[in-house]
Amino acid sequence: MNLNYARVVRHMMAALLAAMLIAPAARAGEHVHLAAFFSTHGPGSVQFPATVKGDDIEGALAPKGAELMLFAHSVSLMDGDVISVMNDTLRSQGNKGFGDFGMDCQLSVKTQGGMKVGGLCNVFVTAGKEQFIIKPTPIADELVWYKLLEDAKQGVAVYFMREVGADINEHK
Repeated sequence: MNLNYARVVRHMMAALLAAMLIAPAARAGEHVHLAAFFSTHGPGSVQFPATVKGDDIEGALAPKGAELMLFAHSVSLMDGDVISVMNDTLRSQGNKGFGDFGMDCQLSVKTQGGMKVGGLCNVFVTAGKEQFIIKPTPIADELVWYKLLEDAKQGVAVYFMREVGADINEHK
């Protein structure tokens, strides 16, 4: 592993841990969703929009040639929570061993002073493994999907949406 990469990851994890330890709770029932898509007709064949309104992102992007690759839903979010999502298919490559198909993301969510999400995603769909740092992105409106990243080289896009729902902590 590259020493600079290891240092960056170590610093990111320390900062996230510190934020989680001192952060106050978000409003009750804050839910977030992450959806990742790939181009079914190859990289560059889908124009991924910056935002998609409503809760049916799959219905909005499927007609454009995008297929859902990963979907995650987290409930009762607290300020500073880190969401970790992964979808990795190991695929035989004959004498070359195994290759990966999928993605792996760690996203930090800040809810105080307006929701923002940022983090790190590794994408390995068509062109080997590419790593993306997602700068803190404002998630201003509910029920609007915001594009966090797009890798045109691999034909992949990742979206994030927030909404209010039942608070899982109310039933303890």
